[in-house]
Amino acid sequence: MNLLGKNNFFVEKKYEMRNKKHFINWSNQYQCRPTYVHHPASTGEARNIIRQAVERKTKIRVFGSGHSPSDIAMSNYDLICSDRLNQILNINWDSQTIVTQAGVTLKELSEGLGQHGLALPNLGSISDQTVGGAIATATHGTGLNYGILSTIIQEITLVTALGEVIKISKDENSQLFNAAKCHLGSLGLVTELKLLTTKEFDLEVQEQPGTLENILDTLPKRLQADHYRFWYLPHVDKVWEWSATRKPPGKTTPRQNFFQRLQSWYQEKLIGYYTFELLLYLATYNQGLIPSINSWYVQQMFSQPKHSQGNSVDQFNFNCLFKQQVNEWAIPIEHTAEAILQIRQMIIKKDYQVHLPIEVRFVKGDDIWLSPCQGRDSCYIGVITYMPYGTSVNCQAYFKDYEQIMASLEGRPHWAKRFGPDAKEVENMYPHWNDFQKVRYQLDPNYLFSNSYSDRVLGKPQKSVLSYS
Repeated sequence: MNLLGKNNFFVEKKYEMRNKKHFINWSNQYQCRPTYVHHPASTGEARNIIRQAVERKTKIRVFGSGHSPSDIAMSNYDLICSDRLNQILNINWDSQTIVTQAGVTLKELSEGLGQHGLALPNLGSISDQTVGGAIATATHGTGLNYGILSTIIQEITLVTALGEVIKISKDENSQLFNAAKCHLGSLGLVTELKLLTTKEFDLEVQEQPGTLENILDTLPKRLQADHYRFWYLPHVDKVWEWSATRKPPGKTTPRQNFFQRLQSWYQEKLIGYYTFELLLYLATYNQGLIPSINSWYVQQMFSQPKHSQGNSVDQFNFNCLFKQQVNEWAIPIEHTAEAILQIRQMIIKKDYQVHLPIEVRFVKGDDIWLSPCQGRDSCYIGVITYMPYGTSVNCQAYFKDYEQIMASLEGRPHWAKRFGPDAKEVENMYPHWNDFQKVRYQLDPNYLFSNSYSDRVLGKPQKSVLSYS
């Protein structure tokens, strides 16, 4: 079942990708010029490509949609593009499972499931990532009853660096399962995934302004919602909260008339996008304008309560506007209030002129070895710096101080986003770090699936890790 024929945007985008050897990620911060670019359409083709790479003694990396604001997918050696691994192979209504190739995007996956009355149980803010890339980096949504996307994996088909095709699940190669469910592209090439889904549902969403103190004082009650998140708005010292309740599907929003559509365009596009980006661009010449810009933007976009109901994909996703630098860490949920209050105080004390918003989300704990939620229910706090018209804004000092706060509260960085700590520091954050390294060495003893990102973040494990305890 191929959904690409229904979406010309993805067809054109992926066709262009096959004919170029210059790859740039979505935020335009990282790029690479690989020596060889491969486009396998099956597990068998992927296996042959990897075997050839072994013979040539080169390095290889997998490129999905390029949405990560890091260099995780970059390689100047061999690059495998997953754009032709784009087939949904099977949807089973009775078991509520889907078997898909790894290059299908979350958007395409959701469209296919929707045709069968099914849905992914949770999603993040965007769905343009490939499902393979999303599970490799522990992509998440929000809601304390729901874990990272990797928690719905039932089975993984992996081509190892030895050119072997193996199945990994609770029943087959189970000793590898908790490593492979968040693998950072460093265990091999995932070609297929079997995922547990749910019956399709709508979300009834209530959004409203508030104060940080009020939300933190009543946070346990708010977290009883099916899905909950809030945004702290720096320099305005207000909060915008988003609370969603799962509903049976079917209720549709009445179509807008011409004047309503015009009003929506004015609010969302002219004000919320074009004017905002222009103002932030002007602020690159005078950072002192940012508090006033934030205040104006909040008044325009976040001053009145909103209510809506629609299908889960549309309600989970929203427009992330324009290019941005993103840094996000997960901390134990009991540190939520302390972390956000320290961040607020840090911005005031250091007089940082920072962009809004700071996003706060909540995710159920799991047992996946490199999941930021491993062993604990977690609060994710994400900070951003926009890049208006692609203009880079210096955020190093701000991000470094933010990271120090999060690290002091047992934080773990989001693997797909920008962060500073290297392997020596990250190692201490994960109880199963050495277990993962053992699996990595077992499946890729010559570090075929490595690049500058993996060398920095995972390091090069010593051969001594091969022996299991």
